[in-house]
Parts: sequence; C-alpha cells; structure tokens
Amino acid sequence: MHMIEVDRVDLICGGRAILREVNLCVGRGKCCALVGPNGSGKSTLLSVMAGYTWPTSGQVRVAGQVFGKVNLAEVRRHIGLIEPSRMPGFNERMALRELVATGFFGSIVIPIGAEIGPEQWSKVVAGIEALGLAGRERDVFAMLSTGEQMKALIARAMVSGANVLLLDEPTVGLDIGARAAFMKTLDELLSSPQSPTVVIVSHHLDELPLNVEAVVLMKDGAIFDAGRPEHVLTSEKLSILYGCDVHVFRRDGRYAASVGGA
Repeated sequence: MHMIEVDRVDLICGGRAILREVNLCVGRGKCCALVGPNGSGKSTLLSVMAGYTWPTSGQVRVAGQVFGKVNLAEVRRHIGLIEPSRMPGFNERMALRELVATGFFGSIVIPIGAEIGPEQWSKVVAGIEALGLAGRERDVFAMLSTGEQMKALIARAMVSGANVLLLDEPTVGLDIGARAAFMKTLDELLSSPQSPTVVIVSHHLDELPLNVEAVVLMKDGAIFDAGRPEHVLTSEKLSILYGCDVHVFRRDGRYAASVGGA
C-alpha cells in the first residue's frame, strides 16, 4: 500500500508554474529522496505533501486520506515535517523532554491544563534515548547543538505517532561530526521494523540514507526522472539535471558526486 500519493499536481503562483504535473507514490515504511537544483520545486512539493501548501490542481493522499475531503489538522498529527531553515518558535527555556512531549498535541507548547500521564512520559524518554540523547531529558532545548536539536525534532515527531516523516535538508548547518551522527540515526530509524515513511530533500548525494528506495530528480517544477537510485543517480542524468559535468560514484554503500568543469 502506498502511504503517500501525489496525483497530477500543479501549482501556479503569480502566473508562474511552481509544480507541473507531478505524480509520485511512496510506499509504507519506504524512503524517497527528492534531488534537484535550487528552485526546482522540492521544498514546495514537501509542503504540499504535508498539507501546508494547496495545489492549483491534482490530488494528494496520505494513508488513504484525500486532502480536501478530511480534517487536515488531524492528518497533520501523523506527519512530521522537519525544516531546519524554518525552525518552529519554541520557548527558549523549554526542556528537551517538554519539547518532545509537545508532539502529543501537535503544538509548540504543552497546552495549559493538559495532563501527560506516566505512560506518555515513558514514551518521551524512550524516544529521546532512541535518538541518542539519553540523560539529556532536562537539558534546555535552545542550548543543544544544531544536530541534537534535529534529533529532538525527530523524537517529537515519533512520539506523536507520526507515520510519515518529511525532512527538508535536515543536515543544513551541521558540522561534519553532527552530520555523520544524524545520518547514522536516520539509517537506524529506517532499518527498524516500525520505520516511518520518509521523504527527504537533499542537495548532497552522500547525505541520502543507505536504504533509500527511490530517488526523484526534479527540474523546473517537474519530475525529470524517478526510480531506483542505481537507475537514477547516474553521471549522465545528473550532468543534464545540473547543467555541468557531474561524476557519480559509490563509497561504502553511499552515493557521492564530484563536479568537473561547467
């Protein structure tokens, strides 16, 4: 069964086509990567999947729920959208455990009067530990490193019961060590029996998860190519996509690319 289905989606804004006839399906528990130049529509497509941007035409379904025919607020409770460039405005004094607990309510604060039971707090602690932050429950979120904050946001999405995780350039701003740690965490999450469906936007091939199932190449708001990574991530296709000489290779199971003369 497909968890995400995008059917003939167009988005016109100010007379300009942002998305053009986009068709995309992502299976339950699978990982799909969106790759392409700046302005190709990747982040916009992610926002459409999350129900925050409404297409001009076409249809979006998540877990069989058709956007426009269901309560979107309820659907979004099961979608974790993580955009480091647009971090939600959490209270700077909020402890890590409290931030993760906001995932139960789909808000940036724990609502006044809300009760969180022992079972829920246990779930919060388990989520924090699963993301490699054991013993940090009472640390102030704002004082965590950028990489640790990204892990915290994933933990927040998972305690909410999110079965879809949408990641928009999740390693932006991370140093080499934090980036490697985050990628390891994502690989472990995707290899677990309860893996969510993941769609990740990235500019760098070496940041794609080891077990990415499908890659979608985007250009000028349309799908340039899509399929298994070994069929799509080729030197020839990426050279055409980016308009320069791109050499694609694999190292330790991960894809990578180098650029020659333009």
